[in-house]
Amino acid sequence: MLKKILKSSLKLTLLLFIPLLLLTACGETDPNGTTNGDGAYFYDYITAEFSIQAPDSWEKITTFTSEYPEEIRVAFRNNVKDSDFVANIAVIREDNESSLTNADYAQKKLNDHAETLINYQLISQEELALSVAGATSNTLLNTFQGKNSTVGETLNFMQIYLTKGDKAWTVTGTYRPEEDSFVVEKIDTMLRSFTLK
Repeated sequence: MLKKILKSSLKLTLLLFIPLLLLTACGETDPNGTTNGDGAYFYDYITAEFSIQAPDSWEKITTFTSEYPEEIRVAFRNNVKDSDFVANIAVIREDNESSLTNADYAQKKLNDHAETLINYQLISQEELALSVAGATSNTLLNTFQGKNSTVGETLNFMQIYLTKGDKAWTVTGTYRPEEDSFVVEKIDTMLRSFTLK
């Protein structure tokens, strides 16, 4: 099932040349992590290249077989097991051979999605500032929907994009349109927390 989920997300991302609420003042914090207003506990997943906040109740996948593209760095998925598809996040790093800016890279991805996804629809677009090497970097949070094949189900995607030097990063949250709002908020939180070192 995980392979199907990631392949769906990665297929969208790779075939398209790779496809939050900020923690509020009413949330609580502790030295080991943070909670948001709905009580969801987040921890900082940190690597030498990036960091992202992840819900402690979600499964973290860091080891992939050779069937998966080497561009994937980590994936997280909701631990709900009563469905063929569960909400998930994938962090992917690609080469940025054209030295595109965040905005140019985001627009390139959207153009690819519009051409590749069946029933593609852009739902929303929001400018936000994320951290790259300790500096603020403006980018876009795009929310859109579509499906990879005529027999596949329509899914919603939330996606952010950051570039640094010759690398480009795409973080994609994938979920069903009827997904529980708390799950969508977790995806939003994760995307907004993404930081490049």
